Amino acid sequence: MHLPFSGGCTCRAIRYECTAAPAFSWNCHCRDCQQASGSAFCPVLYVPRTALTITGTSKYHDVRAESGNKVSRGFCPECGAPVFILAELVSDLQGIWASSLDDPSQFQPAVQVWTRSAQAWDCLHPTLPRVEKAPNEQQMRELLSPGK
Repeated sequence: MHLPFSGGCTCRAIRYECTAAPAFSWNCHCRDCQQASGSAFCPVLYVPRTALTITGTSKYHDVRAESGNKVSRGFCPECGAPVFILAELVSDLQGIWASSLDDPSQFQPAVQVWTRSAQAWDCLHPTLPRVEKAPNEQQMRELLSPGK
């Protein structure tokens, strides 16, 4: 991913710039992400909160994910576009919806999670690793330290 990268909501009331590469990225197929995205999955990348500069104010909606962890979904109160995710699982990271990137072609998911909830009409990426549910502790460590 080219650094820094930027993005925001559809109406540009929320803008962000990030100076760090994503810690990890994935396509989540859980039912909550399906409903939040209005589609088959949620493509999201997670970056260190300290590397993110945000202008504008998001409104957040809290849910308890299927994993039991709290997830807060940030969206623009003006246009409704999804922009951010705060996940209890990785509290030092900020999730960013791939659709909010100024150049979404830079998004490179590393894994597909909650594939047991994937819809039959969804075309899962043929070469990405699959995790049936939420990643366990070992899988998260591997995601957070690729190539080690």
